Amino acid sequence: MDDETRYVQSNDRPVGSFDGLTAPIYRASTVVFPTASAFERRYEQFYDGYTYGLYGTPTSRVLEKALADLASASDTVLTPSGQSALTLTLSAFVHPGDRILVVDTCYGPVRAYCDQYLARLGVNVTYFDPGVGGRIDTLIDPRTRLILLESPGSNTMEFMDVPAIAAAARKRGCLVLMDNTWATSLLYKPHLHGVDVVVEALSKHAAGHGDVLMGAVTTVDRALFRRLKDMTRLVGLGVSADECSLVLRGLATLPVRMARAAETALKLAEWLHAQPSIARVLHPAFSDCPGHDLWRRDIGRSNGLFSVVPTKTAQPNINAFVDALRLFKIGASWGGTHSLVAPQDPTGARCATRWTEGRIVRFSVGLESPTDLLADLEQALPRLLRKIDPANPLLGEFVP
Repeated sequence: MDDETRYVQSNDRPVGSFDGLTAPIYRASTVVFPTASAFERRYEQFYDGYTYGLYGTPTSRVLEKALADLASASDTVLTPSGQSALTLTLSAFVHPGDRILVVDTCYGPVRAYCDQYLARLGVNVTYFDPGVGGRIDTLIDPRTRLILLESPGSNTMEFMDVPAIAAAARKRGCLVLMDNTWATSLLYKPHLHGVDVVVEALSKHAAGHGDVLMGAVTTVDRALFRRLKDMTRLVGLGVSADECSLVLRGLATLPVRMARAAETALKLAEWLHAQPSIARVLHPAFSDCPGHDLWRRDIGRSNGLFSVVPTKTAQPNINAFVDALRLFKIGASWGGTHSLVAPQDPTGARCATRWTEGRIVRFSVGLESPTDLLADLEQALPRLLRKIDPANPLLGEFVP
């Protein structure tokens, strides 16, 4: 055998009885078959076996099974991002002429997909108040195909009565899709409360280190799973074995990471609540957080994500405050080991409800020392109360 051939086939060797604590990384685009007949019949094993690397490897199958088990689901479909998990699901189950109900506090890019893509295809999109509960029955008509929930809204933290909505939808034959990224299956299992399809952005809590993009869709109905899987083939969605391995590693530490972040976040939220420049803290443990009673009834635990509403006089200085933070890095994601901060304006992102409290500051608390994070807030917070010369904002405080 020539060296050229030996180099190509040097890794075509079995691993024997070797076993480790973690799933091996199977990198593959091409899947080979023992016979021509097996190749011709490969799509018979499309849903659970292996046909092409894009549609699954042993590494991705391990992650799929783990996520399904954790969610009390039957099957999982993996996608390249949380956004693609949501749009894949909507594409699989919604058709021109259908009507869907979408919570008004949904993830911003999903709203854009509904307004800019689904509406153009003739899908009627109706947004609703996250506090509607069982009264959602009044919004369901014969054309309503699907209800999209996100609880809580990841900026303003409105919790929803998921069981009541799911029960109303089931009576009317509507599918319920829920974005459960905030809670993950560790804190809440929507499938046990009547939700048909659950989406999670694994980029956040599950992977947990800010270096992975991936989404997951879990179902309790085999027929729904097959439709989702068929759609991944039509649009060519797949994930890499390397990133699946990173998510599997992240799952192993998710409980301790989330508990630590939650403990630190509550301490910081309580401190911020006492500051005169903060009008309101949006954290589920606070009684004035929207849906607090529902959170206490259904979940009772939290994570590192919360928001604050600066006072009216502090509103003009929000950017100066955020810029002054040193340990909190400015970024859009959350759920990772590094603490993040993001100024947000919910005002223009709603149409069924109104947000009148002004801009907010959202914190994602990571695993840094609580003492250091508190010191960072303490040194930056005075910026919120400074008077800024509008003509020279970079010069800082001035005396009128």
